[in-house]
Amino acid sequence: MKNLLIFLLIFLFGCEYTPIYKSNNSNDMKIEILEMQGDDKINRLIKNELKIYNKDEAQKKYEIIIKTDFGKSTISKDSSGTITNYQIFVKANFEIKYKNKIENASFEEKFNIKKTSNTFEQKKYENTIILNFAESIKEKLILKLLSL
Repeated sequence: MKNLLIFLLIFLFGCEYTPIYKSNNSNDMKIEILEMQGDDKINRLIKNELKIYNKDEAQKKYEIIIKTDFGKSTISKDSSGTITNYQIFVKANFEIKYKNKIENASFEEKFNIKKTSNTFEQKKYENTIILNFAESIKEKLILKLLSL
């Protein structure tokens, strides 16, 4: 066990290991949201996720228009016609203005859910998934912005 720990320490520090997000300069950006269209809840969650990238003194400044779509679709029903499984999805389209250029980025998240009889817990679970969708879309957007 001790040898394994020493090996890992030497390996991680010897090869100049750095986390992916550490060297991406994501702290040096300002994201200004010009317009939001579509689902208000999803837009609000994405906007809140992007608030940390609002540095006035940043060198990289992005202007963004957000267009989102949220929906649920039935996957299966039981013999009485009651929905047993459904899918929730979020589609987000971003129009990004950076250095007098316009880029478009689209991201989609989907998740299949088994319907339960407890509607309160079901709604709570859906909200958690939607929050995770917003975080995932934010991370994908940041990676896209850093590649511009």
